[in-house]
Order: sequence, then structure tokens, then C-alpha cells
Amino acid sequence: MACEGADIDNHSTTHEASKLPESRPESSADALNEALNLTRNQALGNALYIACGIIIFIGLVTSLVTTVRAHNYDGESQTAQVRDRPTRLKTWFRRRFLLPALFGDHHIRPMGYYQWPTRGQTLMVFGYLLLNVLFLATDYVGTGRTVKAVSDRAGHLAIVNMPIYFLFAGRNNILIWVTGWPQRDFQVFHKWIGRISTLEAIIHSAGYGYFAAQNHWDMSKGGKREAWFNGIAATSTVCAMLCFSMMAMRKRWYEFFLVVHIIGAILFLAFLYGHVKDFTHPYSIYVWVCVGIWALDRILRVVRLIIFNFRGRNVAKVKLIPGTTTIRLTVHPKMEDVGFAPGAHYFLYFPDRWCFWESHPFTAAAWRPAGPSLTQAPEKVLVLLEKISAKREAPPNNKRIRELAADEKITSLQLHNTHDTDTDTDREKKRPSKPRAPRKDAAFVVTTSSARRGPQRAKLTFLIHARHGVTLELLRRVTAAPNHSIELPCLLEGPYGIARPVQAFPTVILIAGGVGISTALPYLQQHLSTGVETSRRFVLIWSVRDGSLAEKLLAHIRGLGFRQDVVVKVFITRAKEGDSWRLPVGVKVRYRRPRIEDTIVREARERVPGTPMCVVACGGAAVVDCARKGSVLALEDAGGMKGTGEIAYWEEGYGW
Repeated sequence: MACEGADIDNHSTTHEASKLPESRPESSADALNEALNLTRNQALGNALYIACGIIIFIGLVTSLVTTVRAHNYDGESQTAQVRDRPTRLKTWFRRRFLLPALFGDHHIRPMGYYQWPTRGQTLMVFGYLLLNVLFLATDYVGTGRTVKAVSDRAGHLAIVNMPIYFLFAGRNNILIWVTGWPQRDFQVFHKWIGRISTLEAIIHSAGYGYFAAQNHWDMSKGGKREAWFNGIAATSTVCAMLCFSMMAMRKRWYEFFLVVHIIGAILFLAFLYGHVKDFTHPYSIYVWVCVGIWALDRILRVVRLIIFNFRGRNVAKVKLIPGTTTIRLTVHPKMEDVGFAPGAHYFLYFPDRWCFWESHPFTAAAWRPAGPSLTQAPEKVLVLLEKISAKREAPPNNKRIRELAADEKITSLQLHNTHDTDTDTDREKKRPSKPRAPRKDAAFVVTTSSARRGPQRAKLTFLIHARHGVTLELLRRVTAAPNHSIELPCLLEGPYGIARPVQAFPTVILIAGGVGISTALPYLQQHLSTGVETSRRFVLIWSVRDGSLAEKLLAHIRGLGFRQDVVVKVFITRAKEGDSWRLPVGVKVRYRRPRIEDTIVREARERVPGTPMCVVACGGAAVVDCARKGSVLALEDAGGMKGTGEIAYWEEGYGW
């Protein structure tokens, strides 16, 4: 999302360990070598920060260039000949090394018990790993790579890596907004940098253990003993955290993993501080930086909670969508502005649960701001086009119009034949006693009145697919409740996520699976709120198991039948004989799985040559992986002077 229903907390997966206070050097040369190696260690640690800064800067530039190029496109005045097409080298590099999954088409879908990163993520992780290996293996002075020198270097690199993965794990990570990368990417970097740091901590601890045994160190002294055992405890803690962070553990016992991760991070920092506090080099600064990053993230969460809920707890109405196992959760926030934008997700707390501190991310599917008190609803227009014979009765007795009016909850009707050229004033004067037969292909306009009274409350809507944990608990409670509807208190925290600039792309492809439609619907509504543009094309592909979900969610989408620039295709994968659903005019329905790769490639080839296109995917693992594969295939024809044009790919979702 843009998945629906688990909390992701931030804390380190890996860390540093035992480094003993320096023993007295046997000669001035040894002291000089140790000082020089310490200086080299500091320089290499700074080099790691510079490398991360370069990667972040590249992400910033890429994000800016993509957005600026898209916004500069004007379909009415620019032709394909003046558009800047990407070079063949660029598209080849993206198609081969950046965008594809590492193995086959499995990225979100795990292979065994592991989710492999993309090739672009793998390149960055491998490059960072290679830097750490080179820094650990080279550039020693004096006696060279002694056990003690390598152990010191490993310990230094391990502790230098700590602030990086603490920052990458945060919910309020500023780099998400700087680069435009989703938090899922930073979670991947958090895990891998943490693993690298853990390996360096193990090398540091094992090396010093060997060095101490060879030199028969006396551990009876207080300072050395405290540092030694705190280092052992820090290394043991981080190794235990790494074991409890495996994917199988996170999926089956996420709450247990979360508690272990938080407690482990606190214990690790405490042990590490006790280990380094008496060192001549101020390693404790790194510990306090990590504490500051962790505390700042928590403080910002609390601030967001206070801002959203200072007027009191919000009430959430939880309702089961008929004919499905999907939950519609509606919150009426007491704030006038919740910062909603397409792709935004919020963390929900449920104080009535015993684990009230847990928060769970959900993508917002819709937002309705508060409005003034109404004595009459805004006018609603319904246009019905059909062939009517001259002998047929007048519109007020038309059964189909009455049925449609009932569906729209229209309480009073005024029906006018649009072929009648009389004005309203003339019609009032004439008041014919007998209805006139309308002409063929007549169009009737139905207006409404008195549909709603009272103030319009702000409303934030979420769609939840029950899996396990709190979402399964909600499903059980709402299923057992009368009318399959309950109300419960909740707290909001957010918004998080990035609104992609899809409105600036001439061709937009939205791929949604299941409740992943929560991400796509706001973009669709945003596009429908604009005028018809012949130079644009907006395509929504939605794969859903049950047609009842599509019927309920698309019921409020209006105007699709009059928009030639919008294509909405719903693929119902589990339809049974006898099923029937009413979908809005303009929605195309198929009873099979969508061919996502073929659709993306076809749309890329049929667009106006040289114009940019974007693909946004959100949904189940298989749907998202197919969207990524289709975007990779479409890049084959994108580059060069005769290429079809740039293709941007964004994957919305929340992972851990």
C-alpha cells in the first residue's frame, strides 16, 4: 500500500560488541602504530558515511528528475518529436540491474523462508558489504594485520554502522521524503547493514578473546572485567536479536518478535555503553546518537498521536462488507485536516485491547472532509439514455428510472425530457394535463432534493483483509456482532507514505490486488475530479476474488461511462455460476486472472511515443511481482531515439 494489518517497529537488528581497554604498549613504536591505526579507523568509518551520503544524494536527484520531467510534459503543445527519450544505455541498465527481482520474478513472494531484494537493492547492499570487507582487510600500518589490529578495526566499523541502521528503521525517517524510496527499501537496508555490523561484532569479540587467551590477560581487575563482560553481553544480545528476526519468526509470532526486538535493542545499548564508557576514544557518542535517533522517532510518534487525538479518542465503526471477509473500518476524526493524500497510511491503536500500545498500519482508501449543516443535499444528476417508442408512457412512470433513483437514495424526482425546448418557466405555465410521448433516444435528467440533513462529519475509510493478529480478532468480533457491525475506540497516528505524482504522467497504469485497491481508489478519484484530457490515459487493473467487494467499493464511483480517458477493468477470480453483481457503467469485468505483464507492455507500446508513463502497484505478492516484471519487459522498447519513452515504477506497501 498502500497490506493490510501489521505493525513495524524500528530498532536495530545488529550491533557491536566487546572491546577491551587498551593494554600498555611494549614500546613507543607499538604506541605509535596503535595511534595511527586508530586514525585510519576513524577515516574509514567516515568513508562509510560518505558512501551512504552519495547513495542518498543519487536517490534525491533521481526523484527530482523523474518528477520534473513528468511535470514539464504538456500533451496539448508538445509533440513526440520534442520529448526527451531515455538513452538505450539507461533503459538497459534499469532493465538488467536495477528494477528486476534478484531471482526470476520473486521479490515480494518469498523463496522458501526469505524475501530476496531486487537487483538494485542487491547492488547497493553488495557495494556496502564490499566496502566493509575492504576496510577490514586493508590499510594497516606498522606490524600489519595482527589479531588485535583486525579486532580493533572490526569493532570500530561495527559501532560506526549503528546510527545508519537505527535511522533506516525509523517510522519517521526523513530520508523517505528526501529520496522518495518507500520504507520497505529502507527496511531492507536496515536488515543487511545490521547483519554486516553483527558479523563485525562477532569478529571483534572472537579476535579479542583469542588475543586475551594468547597474552594471558588477568580479568580480575574491576575496569577490565566490567568492559569484558559487558562486551560479551552486547554481542550475545545482538546475536539473539538476529536469530529472532528471521522471516519465519516474524510471520508466525510477530508480536513476540516485536517485544524481543525492543527489549533486545534497549539491553544492547545499555551493555554497549558499559563496554565503551571508559575508552580513551569517545565511542559512547555513537551510543548516544543511536539513543537520540530512537528517542526522536518515539517522540514524533507521540506528537502525532497528540495532534490527532487531543480532543479525545476517535470512534471507529467496523463493518463487514456483505458477501466478503473484508472489513470496512471508518473513523470520524475530530480534526478538520488529517493530511490525507493518495497512498497515505495511518497507524491505528485500539485502546480497548489488553495490548493497547500496539499500532497497526492501514492505507486510507478514502477521505471526506467535514461540511456545514445541510437542509438539502447537493444536487445529484442521473442521465439515462435509451430508445423509447412513441407509444411508451412518459418518463415519470419509467420503471428503470425509478429503480435507479431508489438505488441513489433519491427522495423526490423531477424528470425532464431534454428534447423539450421549453424553459422551466414556460413549463410551469403550461402544465400539460397529459404527458407527451418522448422522442426516440431521449435523455432524461433526474435531480434530487432532501437526501440528507444535519452536519457532514469528517470520515476516513480503511479496508482491511483479515489475516492474523489484530485483523483476525476484528473479523471475529464483527462477525459475531448483530448486523455485523461494531464500534470501538481508536487512536490515529500519521499520515505516512508518499503521494506519487501520477497526475503529471500522460499514461498511468494502476495495478491493484484485493484490498490493495485502497491505494488505487484515491488516485482514480483524483483523476476523475479533473476534466477530460484526450492526451491522457488512466488505466486501473484490479484483481479481486469476490465480485461483492468490487460492487460495494465501486458503487460510489461516478462518471466512468463519460470518460474516454479512463479504463477500469475488474478481474473476478472466484466467480461461481449464478453470481451477479451491479457495477458502475464504464467498468469492464473479466472472470479470470489478469495478464498484468501483457497489459503493461501493450499500454507502453500504444501510448504516444516519447511520453512518460508510470506504473503503481499495490496488493498481494503475486500481483506486485507481476507488475514489476511487466515494467521490466516494457523497458525493452523504452530507450533510444525511436523508443516509447520513460517508465517510472512505484511499489506501494509496508514490509518488515
